[in-house]
Amino acid sequence: MRAQGSSLRSHPPRVSGWARLSAFSRRWPGLFANAHRVALYLLPVELLTGAALYFPRLHTDLIAWLPLIEGIHVWAGIAFCGLLPMPVLFPLGKRLLATVDWVASFWFVAGLGVTGLALWTAPGSASLLRTGAFGLHGILAVAFAVWALYHGLVRLETALRGRDPERQAEHRDRASRRTMLASLGRAVLGSIAGTAVFGWLGGAFAALARGAAAPMGGGAPAAGGATQAGDNQPLPGFQIYTVTGGFPSYDARTYRLEIGGMVHAPASLSLADVRKLPQVTETRAFHCVTGWVVAGVVWQGVRISDLLRLVQPQSGAAWITFASFDGVYTDSLSLAQATAEGVLLVHQADGRPLATAQGAPLRLFVPQMYGYKSVKWVGRLRLVASREIGYWEQRGYGPDAYLGTVNGWTSGGGLRSLLP
Repeated sequence: MRAQGSSLRSHPPRVSGWARLSAFSRRWPGLFANAHRVALYLLPVELLTGAALYFPRLHTDLIAWLPLIEGIHVWAGIAFCGLLPMPVLFPLGKRLLATVDWVASFWFVAGLGVTGLALWTAPGSASLLRTGAFGLHGILAVAFAVWALYHGLVRLETALRGRDPERQAEHRDRASRRTMLASLGRAVLGSIAGTAVFGWLGGAFAALARGAAAPMGGGAPAAGGATQAGDNQPLPGFQIYTVTGGFPSYDARTYRLEIGGMVHAPASLSLADVRKLPQVTETRAFHCVTGWVVAGVVWQGVRISDLLRLVQPQSGAAWITFASFDGVYTDSLSLAQATAEGVLLVHQADGRPLATAQGAPLRLFVPQMYGYKSVKWVGRLRLVASREIGYWEQRGYGPDAYLGTVNGWTSGGGLRSLLP
């Protein structure tokens, strides 16, 4: 008998990792409950940083801190979506099993996670996907904030009355963990479908709105190019940003585009001169680095390559610095980037002259890159031998803002972009 007992003691039954985690979670339920609380503390952080990224006025007031704000929003969002449902995902006993409250939490977390991931990782060419994700993400964030406030007030009222909020089963249906995980799956699939639908509807309605806003007859400018384009309203779907707190004024009759630097034949072009150059039309989406997209915009203007033929760059010229006549904003492109397919100096969008708010009389448009590279109110092009760091690059954004990158950085930009 001793031998048998000794043998049994030397070969205890095997315990699965999930069983060990179950025992641990029953012994230390506070760990997972605290994770849930931390997630709730992250909610106002997400709402505040999201508002700063979304609303143009806040965007402008906090312009120097936007790289840091975006980094906080992304990483706090990842932590939030991971921590909030943690008490349900682990076997904490009946007291922490799912209720209707948890079902709602799972749906919101899944929706915010899927749409946020789409905004963060979707390729820039997927304009409808990003449009849908951006719209649905904002709606879910507002709805979840309202629901979380109501949920918190109800639980507070229950606690103040001396009842255990976890035992108020008469007005909440309990569900099994299997039901909860099934709900999570449906939430993820529903979020993906909702993103696709929102993207399609957003693109369709934006196209209709822009079509309705376009002037009859194609919106050709008046003879002589003297029309002040500032009378137009910005195209629907665009959020208007300015780093100076306002829009610079200009006189279309006296405006000049100055092209100089390392060139053999410096030029000073009027708007009429620009319109005499070969005109090109491109239908391309506009992508903001903060996530929103306007698909199917019809841009009209001149190629940078045609401007370069006029001024004859010197052999050492390798970069072009584009300067806004707001006196503050600049950015630069290599000659290869500036002459890439679709890159234009634009004077019309969707068949009408640019609005002042959108960069009239001339703005740069670089379809391969995020919008901060598309300088508005262009007044001067200067050819130089080396890259000159632009306004946003000085504040943490990447110098090559190709679509699909993080804050314009091709690699490693996530950490560097957190610097103010």
